[in-house]
Amino acid sequence: MRNAVVLLMGIGLSDAAHAAGQNIERGIGAAAGIFAGIYVHELGHATAFRAAGAEQVRIRVPGPQCALLCGQTDAQWTGALSPATLRGISVAGFLASNLASEVVLRHEPAARSGFGQGFVATNLYSNVMHVATYYTRVRGRNGYRGNDIDTFEMAGGNPHLLSAGLVAYSLYAVQRARKKGIPIVFVGGHF
Repeated sequence: MRNAVVLLMGIGLSDAAHAAGQNIERGIGAAAGIFAGIYVHELGHATAFRAAGAEQVRIRVPGPQCALLCGQTDAQWTGALSPATLRGISVAGFLASNLASEVVLRHEPAARSGFGQGFVATNLYSNVMHVATYYTRVRGRNGYRGNDIDTFEMAGGNPHLLSAGLVAYSLYAVQRARKKGIPIVFVGGHF
């Protein structure tokens, strides 16, 4: 009898250790997905800078305006960029990250992985936080230099339409994930 109890306890502990190992693996995957999500956004800006003729492009993740969850892409070029080019560069980060999120969401095994969940959540979070920051912070105050929506506006774009599109896409993506039973960062959202 004692041997059976020890065996059952061993199986229980083995299952708990296996589950803990899976959680650690998912957590590491999610952390990698978060970093990749930020980097893909910045890579979109970098690609647009290169297309506009930038000579030097530098991506920093995390960026200088935050401690962890942001990035910044800087570039140097000769000559002036048109307002349309500046608007394209500011939107390119959102396009890259949201298109990449779509690819992950459409491939359910990837979307269910820790990496996929971290990646998609980061991009949707980025959309919403860019909008929230645009509407709650003032460029030039307390060292704030603005974000991609501010840059889009300064280049003549309508920040309200861009903001509405980002929030609408984020809600649409979360709703689709919920219908498929795909949690975004291990949490199922119910709307």
